[in-house]
Amino acid sequence: MLDELMSEISEGKIKRVELEYVDILGYLRSCLLSAEKFLESRTGSFDSSSVKISSISDSDALLVPDPSTSIVIGEDCRMLCEIWEGMGSRRSSKDPRFIARRTEEFLLSQGYRGHLGVEMEFFVLDGDLKPISNGWNGRKNYMISPPLDPLRDFEIEAMERLSRAQLKPEVIHHEVSTGQLEVSLAADSLLRAADSTIRAKREIREVAKEMGLIATFMPKPVPGMNGSGMHFHMSLWDDKGNLFYDPNDEYAELSQLARYFIGGILEHIGSLAAIVAPTVNSYRRLVPGFEAPVYASWGRGNRSAAIRIPVYKRGSPRSKRMEFRVPDPSCNPYLAFSATFMAGIDGIRRKIDPGDPTDFNVYERNEGLKRLPRSLNEALDELESDNSYLKPVFESDMLESYLEMKRREVMELSQWPSEAEYESYLSV
Repeated sequence: MLDELMSEISEGKIKRVELEYVDILGYLRSCLLSAEKFLESRTGSFDSSSVKISSISDSDALLVPDPSTSIVIGEDCRMLCEIWEGMGSRRSSKDPRFIARRTEEFLLSQGYRGHLGVEMEFFVLDGDLKPISNGWNGRKNYMISPPLDPLRDFEIEAMERLSRAQLKPEVIHHEVSTGQLEVSLAADSLLRAADSTIRAKREIREVAKEMGLIATFMPKPVPGMNGSGMHFHMSLWDDKGNLFYDPNDEYAELSQLARYFIGGILEHIGSLAAIVAPTVNSYRRLVPGFEAPVYASWGRGNRSAAIRIPVYKRGSPRSKRMEFRVPDPSCNPYLAFSATFMAGIDGIRRKIDPGDPTDFNVYERNEGLKRLPRSLNEALDELESDNSYLKPVFESDMLESYLEMKRREVMELSQWPSEAEYESYLSV
């Protein structure tokens, strides 16, 4: 595949090569190389200390493109890269794509292939940071059709751009909140699903910018409305098929292996929160009453639970899965997908029973259920004390760097009074 690209570059069909990579916090970064420079080097280089991947005293790192991620748009070619250090001798342990790859290899060593798809919510704002509105609020907005959907032109353009970038969009629609959309991407392997997620955010932002708007993946940008989640639809497969499916299970056609997988996620949900809901703002979303989970619970078709088992119809082995509803789109998908699979695998290894399912509104009845962390600081405390299940794929230096960066983020933001605090306390 790389030889084909090199041929197109040599023939002048590709003028520029954009080398993309992802930092620890999940920001997509890139540098643009001329065709001539890429023909000469076939790699890129950067200062990895500037993105907190290394120390300033040992900061020279290589970008080695993964040609299977190439996207050619016009005269430009984009490729996601591996991060190599030590004069190109080893893959960086803090490269999020490397952690995703290691997780895939760990799953294979246990006899599994991970399958994951995302539903990602986001807001579209105007230049004054107000959500694009049709004048309605609340559930009237959900899947509203034209001409009442004020964002249908945006949705059409986003679908076209995502398809052009080979990101396999399946559904896009207006969500409950004013100016809020949801896009679903086709399920794929862990690494490819993370690649698609990170690139989809770029495409959506670019569509918004071209329309004079702002697309934000901030979990809770508007008070009093539902926040934006990013739901993980997960399953495990082997050569025989979907290991989560059991046609003899009367409750949800769910296998015992799937129940153990769910048990692992619920067991580690506090520490997982630090990775799948990784911002101070994430915990403004995880409050009762806004369709976001608050308690460690599971159930079929239950959107008040942390884990939902979709049950639209019986006899669908390919689509049997669990939906993890705690994550939001501010997370680094490579780390979040990896950590969630590792928690599930720990549940299988230890045969952790998830407890009885909750077939009721968890906001109204939550006796005996474990509460999710109420803040990022609480979640980081959980991650600091509960991370051994991550150790097969997350090295200690990666976890230490992540905790340090997030602790600093909490400390810095805690010093800034909010607009609501001014309104409440200015005359105290």
